[in-house]
Amino acid sequence: MLMSEGFIKARPLANKFVQLYSLCSQLLSKQMHYDWGLRAVKSLLRQAGSLKRNEPEADENPVLCRALRDFNTPKITTLDMPVFLRLIQDLFPGCWPDPFSDPDFEKFVAAIATERGLQADMAFVIKVVGMLGILGVRHCMFIIGPSGCGKTEVWKTLMDSLKAQGEDGAWEQANPKAVTSDELYGTMSKTKEWKDGLIAVIFRNMSKEMNGYKGSHKHKWVILDGDIDATWIESMN
Repeated sequence: MLMSEGFIKARPLANKFVQLYSLCSQLLSKQMHYDWGLRAVKSLLRQAGSLKRNEPEADENPVLCRALRDFNTPKITTLDMPVFLRLIQDLFPGCWPDPFSDPDFEKFVAAIATERGLQADMAFVIKVVGMLGILGVRHCMFIIGPSGCGKTEVWKTLMDSLKAQGEDGAWEQANPKAVTSDELYGTMSKTKEWKDGLIAVIFRNMSKEMNGYKGSHKHKWVILDGDIDATWIESMN
């Protein structure tokens, strides 16, 4: 898969990749949102391939190191962060590239955050920019944290920033814990008739551009705002 993304030194890099994810699954804490399996591998390889194509002549070790570090850092908990960073340093000795940044977009996000009445703290701006990077390679993501930590403001600030740049968008919010699993995803009746669930109705409205959705909407988000548990999240997977 690394070779398909344009990497020449695919075999030694693949070995480091596998070693890192294997050690993470063994040494880091067990968190519901951690995923060290094939789905996570494919998404990160797409990110690494994007970085490789942006810098085709650059050394491949720093390119993969940056992808592994920057793409995984947002989901690592505070207690696990030192262990994770040390693992990367051990696998890529003497290699610590600068994080990929977009200064122009960061300034743009800071201005939008100020307009929304927020403090344009750099940590907050980095989270907003990081969310855009994750959405570039995955169709679904989690924003996890305690109440009042700014989860809602992160995605609302990103949406406003994209709109201000000329990329129109719309979102619809639902609470997955307010309805049953059948009401959320849909169910088959006793007469073998399919009844759409909440998510199916939202997706159809977005796809067929009904109920306020338009063809000019480049970004269409379904926000499932509620506690994560096995009752609904496994069916989502």
